[in-house]
Amino acid sequence: MHLVFYITLFLFIFGQGLYFNNIDNDFFARLIVGKTYFQTASLLNWDFLSYTPTHRFIDHEWGSSLVFYFLQSNFGDAGLLIFKAIIYFATFFLLTKIIILHNKNIKLHFLPFLFAINAIANLFFSTVRCQSFTFFFFALWLYVLERVRLENNTRLLWILPATMLIWGNMHGGCAAGFGLLGLYIVGEFLNKKPVKKYILTLILSLSMLFINPYGIEYLKFLFGALTLKRELITEWQPLYSTLGLKSCVKFIIYLAIFIILFIVYLLKFKPDFKKTDKTKILVIFITLLTAIKSIRLQPFFIFSTLAFCYNDFYKIFTKKLPDKIDNIKELILMGIIIIFALGAVYMKKMICMAWDYPALEVEFLKANKIKGNILCEFHDGSYVAYKLYPDNFIFMDGKYEEVYPNNLIYVLKDINLVKNGWEKHLETYPTDIIIINKKYKIFENLKANKKFILTMQSPTYALFLRKELVRKDFKAPSAKGRYYIDTKFDTNIDWSVK
Repeated sequence: MHLVFYITLFLFIFGQGLYFNNIDNDFFARLIVGKTYFQTASLLNWDFLSYTPTHRFIDHEWGSSLVFYFLQSNFGDAGLLIFKAIIYFATFFLLTKIIILHNKNIKLHFLPFLFAINAIANLFFSTVRCQSFTFFFFALWLYVLERVRLENNTRLLWILPATMLIWGNMHGGCAAGFGLLGLYIVGEFLNKKPVKKYILTLILSLSMLFINPYGIEYLKFLFGALTLKRELITEWQPLYSTLGLKSCVKFIIYLAIFIILFIVYLLKFKPDFKKTDKTKILVIFITLLTAIKSIRLQPFFIFSTLAFCYNDFYKIFTKKLPDKIDNIKELILMGIIIIFALGAVYMKKMICMAWDYPALEVEFLKANKIKGNILCEFHDGSYVAYKLYPDNFIFMDGKYEEVYPNNLIYVLKDINLVKNGWEKHLETYPTDIIIINKKYKIFENLKANKKFILTMQSPTYALFLRKELVRKDFKAPSAKGRYYIDTKFDTNIDWSVK
């Protein structure tokens, strides 16, 4: 019945990917980098989109940019959606292989995977993200390390430095691989097992980071990025924050179920701690701490608990259904998921241009050929620049850690919340146009400001222009939602045009 399980798993991941099909905020920045490389055979080492100070562009996601642009430009929405389904299915497929490594006779039930995937759906299923590669490689490394431990197959360790050559150029999350190797070194040492092979693998894997377009500067950047404060970034908030408690309800339910099952397992089987696998405990405990510390790191805890605890929790349920009834149950689940996936295909045929972007405001500027420097929320910056360059430049975008001085995001916060001489900031960084989310305090202040005029607004955003830019003959932006879907990837950024 493993085949039924895998079909169900793939269809569920594919269907989820179609339902959660909004565009990630930084995806447009990835397309810009990818397009630049394919048209010029070189990577950007500077930022050409901003009117604020920038420094050398060290792009830890450049490899992902190439993949995403290639898929989007050649296969459109379908290519991106199918790729997303494949890489996430491959991630969970590797986790099932770890489960089977620990017990070849185990039965794979779909419900635990359904709960696990749902618990992190918001982190997983917006278009495709560079984190997709980190999730896949983390699962791959976990599988390889478990095979080395359980089968004593040391030769497989070459896979880790070989894949780090790719992972290190896809996403800065490759640091998770080094963290995982470190946990295995400590865990196996506590298990009183040889660790020399893991230490050598760690050294070889670290050496692979030097093979990148930026040389040693790349390593300096990664270290700085790992220690960078991100308290203003939503998905880097801790689980116990107000935002974390509100946005991570499904993960909290998953965590609660895990804790209950863990307590039941301890009470029922009373395992001897001295004989307990220290590596397993360490990986689960550390990934739990990271999940509590940051919303974005929750998938690693999900992966670890599925891989290491599935067999243990499976033992709790001694009264199992007869095989025929159990198989029928899985077939019924597969049927439901097939209907779900087909419904997703019918309802969501493409990646949508969700209205959490300032699409109307951007179209207004474009239709009326209004030029100038635009201040907008940093996570909207990539979209605004992608659509309006070269007529307009932005304050900053989601590449805040790669391009801009560390203080700039705090300057933007002061402007949005009307703090610390916010008006002076608009003069220090000469701003002509402001696209602001109406939830921020600056919205009301700007309405009373004589230098900026409220020119248009949508349910979420408002557009303010400097008084000098206001005209009486402005055209209204298109009101057709389909127009914004069909033109979502249109841009004037084109290096092939001289």
